[in-house]
Amino acid sequence: MSISTARQYPMDFQHQVISEVKVHNRLLSDVAKQYGVSSKTVYKWVKHSETRKAENRGAIVSEIALLQQKITQLSQQLQTMAS
Repeated sequence: MSISTARQYPMDFQHQVISEVKVHNRLLSDVAKQYGVSSKTVYKWVKHSETRKAENRGAIVSEIALLQQKITQLSQQLQTMAS
């Protein structure tokens, strides 16, 4: 039986640490040291945030494509009704 020693950090804290690395272009190791978090943990947070951002971008692109199709369809219906 193993006991998990993984520490849970608040999301606001994680976002603050990620921002230091991504927005303020600070070294990951420096940020980890400043906030008392392992470099491995900070790396995982940054990597996960990049993955989420890419997934969100893909979902937005798909939604835009669907909305453009709907606009085209509604425009055609409107032209048909106007004729």
